[in-house]
Amino acid sequence: MRRAVGHYQKSGVAGPALIVTQVGDEPWDKAQVRSLLQNTGSLRVFWLFVGFGRGKLAFYKSLNASAPATFTNVAFYDASKNPGAVPGGRFDTGLLDAFATWMRP
Repeated sequence: MRRAVGHYQKSGVAGPALIVTQVGDEPWDKAQVRSLLQNTGSLRVFWLFVGFGRGKLAFYKSLNASAPATFTNVAFYDASKNPGAVPGGRFDTGLLDAFATWMRP
């Protein structure tokens, strides 16, 4: 995650960035992930965590589940235990809906 942010900052681009991260289980350092997300909140960076497989994903699901959302630039998409079975159109829409909503003023 730090590398992606570093690359974004070094690029000098002013536009938004969509960073898609595949996750299969809880992170080992939840506090560090939360801190990084909090520190990138002012950047034009949107984090999309895509859950695959049978691991525990409650941490990612909870990042913006509370109202008001803790992190407005974060979304979670559950690709299911068998992502290959998700129809392509539904998969693509699931990936991009939250980003599109975030992009709207």
